[in-house]
Amino acid sequence: MSLPNFMCIGASKSGTTSLYDILRQHSDVFIPSFKEPHFFDISTVYELGIPWYEKTYFSGVKKEQCIGDFTPTYLFDKYAPERILSSLGEDVKFIIILRNPVDRAYSHYLHSKRDLHELLSFEDALKKKVDESNNYLTYLRTSYVEQGKYADMLQRYFALFSKDNFLILHFEEDFVAAREQTMVKIFEFLNLKEEDIDFNIRSNKASKAKFIWLKSLMKKTGWWRQIIKNILPSLKIRQIIKNRIQRLNITTFTPPKLSDEERKNILNDYFCKDIETVEGLLGRKMNWK
Repeated sequence: MSLPNFMCIGASKSGTTSLYDILRQHSDVFIPSFKEPHFFDISTVYELGIPWYEKTYFSGVKKEQCIGDFTPTYLFDKYAPERILSSLGEDVKFIIILRNPVDRAYSHYLHSKRDLHELLSFEDALKKKVDESNNYLTYLRTSYVEQGKYADMLQRYFALFSKDNFLILHFEEDFVAAREQTMVKIFEFLNLKEEDIDFNIRSNKASKAKFIWLKSLMKKTGWWRQIIKNILPSLKIRQIIKNRIQRLNITTFTPPKLSDEERKNILNDYFCKDIETVEGLLGRKMNWK
């Protein structure tokens, strides 16, 4: 069996792509070329079964000792922890990066706005009620506040797995300000030998679409999507092609910054109580206030 023995499960928009690109350089690490399988958090994909998951994403494993799945929404999804436990067992290791929830929400919003999934202003988008029972992908794309309330997410995992299974990193203090020391911690956590690899990769920077018409075309549904599925029956191949087109159609840009007043108000309105609970769970001040 060549299945994951470690996962980076979030949080979304918290440096997971950079960590993915760093760890993929290591000779003893295998991570699928398609970054986010979404196997354990999308029910229709999970129903395809573990043999499908292994064959689709991990058939390329050779002698690597660390096999990983980088899907940040596993932290957010309420069903993922039990599915991971029942499918992979209790010894899976988890890396979690927690980012200031205001910055995380704003980055998430900009991403959804770029991909034409969001038309509202940031302020209005935060206020909008998102319906979990509606389309799951729409829920993931627009749950800016919900994905920054980490306490319940952590508690779901801590109820099922030993805390020794987790390496929980502070995005600003660990992954940004102390990258090299943090990578050493990650190597120790995964029992990896030190290798001369580039730790300074910064992936998935803020971006905007080069061609809005192409973004619009990729969002549309219709008979032509079924034709594409018939031509390319492999979900993995379709995902890879879609992601490559997405990457080719973006260019980096510097988004407008939130004012100190806006940041303070958003933190107070949505996240203060949750941050206190997280600090209690982790025994660490997050210094986001």
